[in-house]
Amino acid sequence: AQVGCRCTTLAVSAHCGWWIASCSEMANSGIEPARLQNMLQTLQQGDPAIDQIVVYSKFVVAYLLQQDGPNPGWRKANIEGPVYLVHRRTVPRYQLLVKNQFSTNDLLDDLHPEWELDCQKNYVFYKVEDPSKRIRGLWFHDDNERQRIEGIIEATLKEINNSPAETQMEPQPQMPTQPEPNDLPQQAYAPKATHAPKAPAPSQDSVTINTAGVKSALRALADDDAFVSMVMQKLRENQRAS
Repeated sequence: AQVGCRCTTLAVSAHCGWWIASCSEMANSGIEPARLQNMLQTLQQGDPAIDQIVVYSKFVVAYLLQQDGPNPGWRKANIEGPVYLVHRRTVPRYQLLVKNQFSTNDLLDDLHPEWELDCQKNYVFYKVEDPSKRIRGLWFHDDNERQRIEGIIEATLKEINNSPAETQMEPQPQMPTQPEPNDLPQQAYAPKATHAPKAPAPSQDSVTINTAGVKSALRALADDDAFVSMVMQKLRENQRAS
C-alpha cells in the first residue's frame, strides 16, 4: 500500500491509505506504552467509552473554511494541540479529536461514510456529513507526519464504508404488551351461574287448631286457681270502674 499519496479532490481515494488492522501498534510506534496508556486514561476522563487510541500526533492547528460573506477563506479556529483518532465501545465507533491546549473548546468530529477528504502538503482537509458545518483543515508542521495521519484516517473511513451500518440510537427496553381481550381465556368472561333463592322451609312448630282442642285448653284454665283468681280480680276492677 502506498503510504503517502496526494489526493487532489475532496474524495477518499481508494488506492491511498493503510490497512486498519495494523493501525494502533504501527501508527503509534515510537511512543512508549506507558505514555500511550496515560494519554488513553486522560481521554477516558472526558469520554469513558474510548477504549483505544488508533493514531496520535502531538501538534496540529485547526482551521475552518469561511464560505459566506465578502471575504471567504480559511480562518483559524483558535484550536491548537494534539490530534487523536480514537475508537469507542459504542457508536459512534470512531472520532477525530483535537485537544485544545488553550481552552476546553476542542474540535471533535464523528467519522462517517460520507466524509470527503483532501490531502495537500502539510494539510489534511475534510468535509463532514453535516452540510451545516464548515470544512475543517488541520495543519501539520511535518508533512511526513501529515501523511501518516492521513493514511490512517483514510483506512478507517474505508473500514467504516465496508462495515454494516450501525444504529446511532441505543436500543430501548421493550415494554411487556398487555393481552388483548380476544387473547384472554374465554372462561375469564363467562358469567357465573346464578340460582333463584329457595323458599323458606315450613316451620316445624306449626299447630293444627280445632274445636276439641279449644275446649280442652279452656278446661285446663278453669282448673287453674291462679288463672281463676286473676280473672276474678279483673272483673272486680271493671265493676268498680263502672
